[in-house]
Amino acid sequence: MTTDSSPQSSRTLSRRTEIIFLVIYCICFSFGGFAHLMDLVVNQPLARTTGPAPGTTLPFVWNVISTSFALFNPLTVVLLLVRRQAGIALMVAVTTLVFVMNLELMVQWWIQARYVHYKWLYLNGTLGLFQLVTAPWMWRTAAARSAAQSASPAMAG
Repeated sequence: MTTDSSPQSSRTLSRRTEIIFLVIYCICFSFGGFAHLMDLVVNQPLARTTGPAPGTTLPFVWNVISTSFALFNPLTVVLLLVRRQAGIALMVAVTTLVFVMNLELMVQWWIQARYVHYKWLYLNGTLGLFQLVTAPWMWRTAAARSAAQSASPAMAG
């Protein structure tokens, strides 16, 4: 998985691959943050109670969580850039929460109105699968780079 000629563990990523993954994460979470921010501008925060189809409802707790993504998505981008492992942890937590919330809504809205809630799968599903594959490598790489940086003689002096 490495593209550099520098010696490194096969369990870590090359700098180039790490940056490519980081750019993909940041673009996706920036887009998500923008989409949730626009949702707040267009709709009243926490006031939505209906789902996308007639006869469907949006539970208040999911409304609160969805609204919080306007904060957590940009925070994820910032942490990915300045505190890589904290950013990766938040990224995985946010994506996991999106999956849990939307899977529950799929079931709820099917029971309420026989409505199939699938539009979230295109972007969030793709990002989730990408993270499932890449996040462990990114975590190990960030840990290795952090350890190497703290062990560096220039850092010790």
